[in-house]
Amino acid sequence: MDTLRGLAKLARIAREEQTPVFGVAEMVRLRIQSEGRPSVTLIPLGLFGGLSAAAASILLFMAVQFWQYINSPFMQLVAPLPEIRLW
Repeated sequence: MDTLRGLAKLARIAREEQTPVFGVAEMVRLRIQSEGRPSVTLIPLGLFGGLSAAAASILLFMAVQFWQYINSPFMQLVAPLPEIRLW
């Protein structure tokens, strides 16, 4: 019980104690203004975009070539081969 009474006494004293009041708004404002904004570089984004565009153009070129080569699977069976003479 003595422990509970001691805690109650400390709680009462803490409630009666006055909190110090001081403003920190000016210090915070000055610190925020003094810190420079971090510079944003777009070099990695541009490099990634450039590499992606190069890869896409290569794939598009290959796709067009393959599409022209395999336009119709049956055309390869009917079309004569230039290397082989059938007649």
